[in-house]
Amino acid sequence: MPRHAFLPDVGIDDVYTDRAFPTKHADGKPISSSSQPAIMAIMLEQLALQPGQRVLEIGAGTGYNAALIAHLVGDRGQIVTIDIDEDVVVAARQHLAAAGFDRVDVRCADGGYGDPEGAPFDRIILTASAWDITPAWFEQLTLGGRLVLPLSLRQVQQSVAFERHQDHLESVSVADCGFMPLRGDFAGPQRVVALSQPSGPFVVVEGDRPIDPSALSEALKTAPMEMATGLRATVAEACGSLSLWLALEDPDSCLLSIYADPSVVDRSAVPLLIEWSAGDMKQRSTRAILGKGGLVALARPSETAHDFQEARVPLSIVNFRAEPALVERMHSHLEAWERAGRPRTDALRISAYPKDRRAQVTSDARVLERRWTTLVISRDRQ
Repeated sequence: MPRHAFLPDVGIDDVYTDRAFPTKHADGKPISSSSQPAIMAIMLEQLALQPGQRVLEIGAGTGYNAALIAHLVGDRGQIVTIDIDEDVVVAARQHLAAAGFDRVDVRCADGGYGDPEGAPFDRIILTASAWDITPAWFEQLTLGGRLVLPLSLRQVQQSVAFERHQDHLESVSVADCGFMPLRGDFAGPQRVVALSQPSGPFVVVEGDRPIDPSALSEALKTAPMEMATGLRATVAEACGSLSLWLALEDPDSCLLSIYADPSVVDRSAVPLLIEWSAGDMKQRSTRAILGKGGLVALARPSETAHDFQEARVPLSIVNFRAEPALVERMHSHLEAWERAGRPRTDALRISAYPKDRRAQVTSDARVLERRWTTLVISRDRQ
């Protein structure tokens, strides 16, 4: 599939690398992109496409993913791809036509409503992270059909393949991922709180928790205290299993991040845990727990950037003016994660029940109440 036809402004030496490329920004943050090919492949495998199927994609982007779907379902298949931005839709149509896939129906609409006229669909896929599963996605999916979406569990995203049952959705596959949030009428309660200028650090939280940006900004400017945890982890464990554990176990857990050009902006205010490239920009992120006027965050040594991908390296706790009890909470969560055997994210089992259906909850499950669904989260025994 000619990816360069969908990213005409990216050089040929870069376009076929395993990288995401932001294609539209707002307020200094990317809001549309061409996703990393590796996660695109994983999600298409989760979707389990068959020739002749009807597919709804929410988040057209450049049109590249829709072209891959069209190739997999063949000439008898039907694909509708929706994007909320008219300029993105126009560009996607042009890219698809240039690549020979003008049979894909590209529409400008709020994807949270799905496509009632084209329903039902055998498959629905999102290329933006969702906090909840809207009624339209459930109702417009055939029995036995699959919904694949990046599901945000307190800022930790999992690409979940759900299978439609009569009264609920049941996961059949889960994988770590990272996508831009869904926009429009069905956007989640996620808040991005800037702690300085637009290109500086920010925290991502859910709900209406009070946050004092000035106090946190001042805390990040002070010399932090760093303490060893005695634990070692790989990047997959840190951004997947451990981050999800903190997200589900602590309501004050958040994402501390910075998105900037490293040649222009000093990103050292954010402790290094996870880092990835998006075009010329880089994003550095870590998990943190918010206190009254400070926070504690996880970190790993910067000199182990390469080895961290495969080997386990030491983790530390960085304290930015947080009360001692917050440090103890972080230590307690890390110890509990270790005692639990570092549960794998691909061992998650998630059931999603519409609010008008009775959720089946086991004694060991976590329950997250959303606006339209009740999410029941459990783990397979390892």
